[in-house]
Amino acid sequence: MSGQPTNSLEDSFVSVHEKTTSQTSFSTSTSSSHQGHTHTHSSKEQVHDEKSSAALEEVKDDPTVPRRMKLSARRTDLLPTLQTRLSQATFPDQIEAAGWSYGTETNLLKSLTREWLHNYDWEKELNHLNQDYDHWTCRINGLDIHYVRHDPWAEKVKDPVSGVETGEEGPWAGKAMVNEEGQIVMPLLLIHGWPGTWYEFGKAIQLLKKRGRFQIIVPSLPGFGWSQAPTEKKFGTRAMAKTLHELMRHLGYKYYLAQGGDWGAIISRTIATLYPDNCLAIHINMLPCLPPRPWSSPFQFVKAIAGFALPSVVYKNNPREQASIAGLKHYAVEEGAYFFLQSTKPQTLGHALQDSPVGLLSWLTEKYLGWADLDPAQPETWPFSKTELLTQIMIYHATETITSSTRIYYETYHNHDVQWLLRRPVPASVPVGVGVWNKELFMVPKAWADDYMNIISWHEFPKGGHFAAFERPVEFEKEVTNYFTSEQVLDAFTAKRYGFKI
Repeated sequence: MSGQPTNSLEDSFVSVHEKTTSQTSFSTSTSSSHQGHTHTHSSKEQVHDEKSSAALEEVKDDPTVPRRMKLSARRTDLLPTLQTRLSQATFPDQIEAAGWSYGTETNLLKSLTREWLHNYDWEKELNHLNQDYDHWTCRINGLDIHYVRHDPWAEKVKDPVSGVETGEEGPWAGKAMVNEEGQIVMPLLLIHGWPGTWYEFGKAIQLLKKRGRFQIIVPSLPGFGWSQAPTEKKFGTRAMAKTLHELMRHLGYKYYLAQGGDWGAIISRTIATLYPDNCLAIHINMLPCLPPRPWSSPFQFVKAIAGFALPSVVYKNNPREQASIAGLKHYAVEEGAYFFLQSTKPQTLGHALQDSPVGLLSWLTEKYLGWADLDPAQPETWPFSKTELLTQIMIYHATETITSSTRIYYETYHNHDVQWLLRRPVPASVPVGVGVWNKELFMVPKAWADDYMNIISWHEFPKGGHFAAFERPVEFEKEVTNYFTSEQVLDAFTAKRYGFKI
C-alpha cells in the first residue's frame, strides 16, 4: 500500500506506554505537592524520567508498535441519531403466507427494531467488550489492524531506560513453549468472515483461555469493525492472508495455527497455501471445494460428477454427503444473490445500509437467522440472544464499516482470489481439520476435499449452522482444542519449533 492511510485509529487507542507515562507524571506531581514534607526527585531521577519520557514518546509515535486500544464508536452523536432513525422507521407490506421465503420477515424485523430502540444498551455492551477482552492495534501492511489478544506468556513491559520490568503485559510474544503444567503452548489465529466480526468468537475465546494451551489472536479483518479499511483496489483474500500472516510474524509468532469459517476458512486456506513454513495446521468449518481432479483421482472425479446429478443414488448410504450436495444447489439457486450483488455493486448497496440502521438490521439479520441452525419464528430457542445479535449489528453500525466489509466480495471476485485458491492443493505438510456442523452453508463431500488437502480430522455435528463459534461455542471450542492438541499436530508443531524433520 502506498501513501498514508486514512481513518487512522491512532486517536482511539490507549497505549501501554501512555499509561506508563501518565503514571510517571502522577508520581512527579504528587512529589512536588508535598515539598514541605519530602524531598523532590533527585537530579539523577529527573534525568532518568526525562530520558524515559523521550523514549516513550518515540515509541508512542511509531504506529507499527502494538498498543492497547479502547473500543468506541466513530461518531459522538451515534446513539441520539440511532434512536431517532429507529423511532421513525417505516416498513413495507408483505404477503403474510410468504414467511421468510421472500427475505427478512417484516413482523420479526419490527420486533427486533423495538428491541434495539427500547431495550438494547450499547454503552453497557461496549463496556463489556472493553472489560472482558484485551484490545490492541498496530499498523500492518499500511493499515491499522485491531485485534483481540490473550497471551499470558507475553513479555512484560520494560522501562525503556532502566530495562526493569514494570509488571504490565507487553505487546510482543513471549518465549514460553509450555504452560505451568508442562503442556505445549501454541499461537492460534482465529479468523471471522462476513457478516461476522471478531465478536463471533467471543464465548469461544473465554473457553479457550481457560484451557491454557493457546496464545490467542483474533483480528478484525481490514475494513471490518475497528480495523482500517483498505484505500486501494484489489485488496481481496490473498491480501488479507498476507496482512494477517505479517501481523502474526510482527507480533513475534513465527509458527502458528489458524482457524476460520466463511471468509475466515478461505483466508486460513490461503495462509496455509502461501506460508506453509509458518502456518503449521489449520481448522475450518466451511469447505468450498472443486470436484476431485480427473488426473489425480479419476474414480472420485466420475463419482463427484454423477453424485452432483444423482446424489440420492450415488450417496444413498451417506445422508451427510447428500445434504452437502443439496446445500450447494440451494445456495446457488436461493441464497447466492447477495454474493453477486456485493461482488459487483457494493457501493450502491452501501449507500442504503450505511444510511438506514433498519436496512442494515434487515440485511444482516436475514443472514444470521437464515444461515444459523434455528427457527426464526421462535427467538426463545435461538442459540444466541437478541442482545448478542444486535451487538454484531452495532459493531458494523458504530464503526460505519458495512460498505468496506462487503468490498471483500468485489475485490476477491475481480481479483480471482477464490479461483486461484480452489485450483491449488493445500501443501501436504499442513494438516487440515474440518468441523461439519449440520446446517453449514457451504460444504462438499469429503472425497472432494481429500484431493486438495491433507485432512487428518473430520467431525460431523448434528446441530449448528454457519456460525459455529457463535451458535455452539462449547462444542466449537472442544473441537478446535482437540484437533490442535492432537498428537499429529503437536508433533508437527514441536518439530518445526525445534528445527527437526518428521
